[in-house]
Amino acid sequence: MERKIFDVSWSALWKILIFIIAVAVLYSGRQILLGLFLAIIIASGIESIVDYLEARAKLPRSVSVILLFLAGFILFIVIAYTVIPFLLVELHTIFAGSDLTGFGSWAPLLNGTQSASSTVGAISRSLFSMQSSPFALFSSFVGSFGLAIAVIVSSFYLSLDRDGVEHFIKMIIPPDYEETTLRIYRRSKELIGSWFRMQLLLSLIMGFIVWAGLSLLGVKYAFLIGVLAGLFEIVPFIGPILSGAVAIVSALLVSAELAIWTLVFFLVAQQFESHVLVPLLTKRAIGLHPVIVIVALLIGAEIGGIIGMIIAVPVAAVFQEVVQDWSSKRRSAAGAH
Repeated sequence: MERKIFDVSWSALWKILIFIIAVAVLYSGRQILLGLFLAIIIASGIESIVDYLEARAKLPRSVSVILLFLAGFILFIVIAYTVIPFLLVELHTIFAGSDLTGFGSWAPLLNGTQSASSTVGAISRSLFSMQSSPFALFSSFVGSFGLAIAVIVSSFYLSLDRDGVEHFIKMIIPPDYEETTLRIYRRSKELIGSWFRMQLLLSLIMGFIVWAGLSLLGVKYAFLIGVLAGLFEIVPFIGPILSGAVAIVSALLVSAELAIWTLVFFLVAQQFESHVLVPLLTKRAIGLHPVIVIVALLIGAEIGGIIGMIIAVPVAAVFQEVVQDWSSKRRSAAGAH
């Protein structure tokens, strides 16, 4: 029997060790990488709007980007000031009539007649009754808030320069892979931008439709469920199911007949979204099989939680472009031989 000897140099071992360390570091900082990808998605999504303002309105690109982000910030403030007070009223109504464990201790926070001492006491009892310490909760909040700010700032700077994402890719990708990476990004950019704009508009439209429909049906907390439907809409398949389940449970508290009508309303609303809104807004589908989308969402949720679910679909689309590019190279190489 012939013996085979494999000669592995120290340089190869060091490269393997460095690769393993790099993978471990990237995995430990996966939330940051997901946030960076989300910033690239936002920059790609608003690029066409910035180009339109720059070409038609004759505004400098920096001014266009600043105005666009400022408009988004003002819109967020307006929604917060109009939505949050209404939500607090409806949440207070829910908590006042429920004895759910874990929520009752927070009910005094939503009651304006409670004294400051009782409010502080409610916060203290609720925090210290949890398994996590207040410091851990505070750290988690600060980390999430910091990540959100980093995503916004990163997307802002990526949008300031024309082809800012491509310039960023050139800085972080080795020269040997630069051409391939840029080619895949250019093919994916239109798809990512279309998905981003579609999701924002769909969130607004479906949130309003759910609010109006449930209000006409007489479902309790229609506004709260409409807001949740708009927020959940950014997560395909799973988001509408969650908002529909909340609406049906709320209707079931009134009567079984109302719950059935609510189920019918959500089925009709989803058919209207799938067959009318999506073709009208995007003019073309994203090109991914529903099973691939579901698997991507599950993987995204496992790896990155909510952020992972949000970017799962565009990541799957980019991965599809990578596979197609690799397949085309294989076919070209086979044809050459």
